[in-house]
Amino acid sequence: MVSFFVTLRNRLYDVGIIKQMRSPFPVISIGNISVGGTGKTPCTLMIARMFDDERIPISLLSSGYKRLGKGIVTIVQNKQLKSSINPATVGDEVYMHAESGLYNTVLSSQPKYKGLAEFSTPILIDDGFQHRKIFRDIDIVLINRKDLHEVLLPIGRLRESQSSLKRAHIIICTDDTPEEEIRMFMNDQAVFARVSIHMDTPYVLDEHLYKELFDTTPIMAVAGIANPERFLQTLLDNQYDVQHVKWFEDHADYTESTIQLLCQEAKKQGCSTIAITEKDAVKLRDYIMLFHKYAIQLLVIPIHAELIEGKQLVQQLLLSICSQYIVKE
Repeated sequence: MVSFFVTLRNRLYDVGIIKQMRSPFPVISIGNISVGGTGKTPCTLMIARMFDDERIPISLLSSGYKRLGKGIVTIVQNKQLKSSINPATVGDEVYMHAESGLYNTVLSSQPKYKGLAEFSTPILIDDGFQHRKIFRDIDIVLINRKDLHEVLLPIGRLRESQSSLKRAHIIICTDDTPEEEIRMFMNDQAVFARVSIHMDTPYVLDEHLYKELFDTTPIMAVAGIANPERFLQTLLDNQYDVQHVKWFEDHADYTESTIQLLCQEAKKQGCSTIAITEKDAVKLRDYIMLFHKYAIQLLVIPIHAELIEGKQLVQQLLLSICSQYIVKE
């Protein structure tokens, strides 16, 4: 039944019975076909950095999933993060994007299409593959081995079937799945690329409180993300001594009592360092003094995405629709 309605909806868009909204600026969507963490945030930041390197201004449109605020909220304007904004009202992931300094404009808008008129540069849509109300000049879809063998919700994890990959202009594989296994689902003209998602240089969240070198042995890992096991594996792959873990639901809403319990649990396990993701860091920094009270430091583990196959083809395709926006020095 789910498959029927998803297929019908896509068909109505394909034949133009349901009309799409168009922006006067190029629109690039980055999404996937499954629920859960597949690396969209680091890959979106990777694409934003590509534009930044080419001196092309780029903006971000997001729904701000699980945010408390409503309507359209401007988070960044003219590359300036608005001081009145916080992660709870706009969404933790979009706030993380906003802090990167890569975007001319950042908006949280639910539904996304209502914010389309607010932009004056090319636009990246975060998690936009299923948001077909907006016309996209380029659809980028992330894929991995699990997605090729999954089934649709509610039995499986897929939001759309593998056949929907035919709509994508760029397929980015996030693991070591052979290209030929993915090619059978792709459009003949689509670009195949592969990305490496790895740990960047860790940093202490509140450096002015912790002048001394941080001790990472042993550590407690804490995460409120869709795929915490991948976070744990990243720590283990980088030789961190993970003594204990504590997982929360994706986009967790942390409270003072939660933090107190976390600190007590860390102390009980003999851990004076808690390793966290950058997505959690934008929310946990508000409680830094409470962590400091318990003599616990927060070690942020940034994740970096880098194209290791197909980079030149991806860049060429992006530049083909955005090169006129290059800012001359």
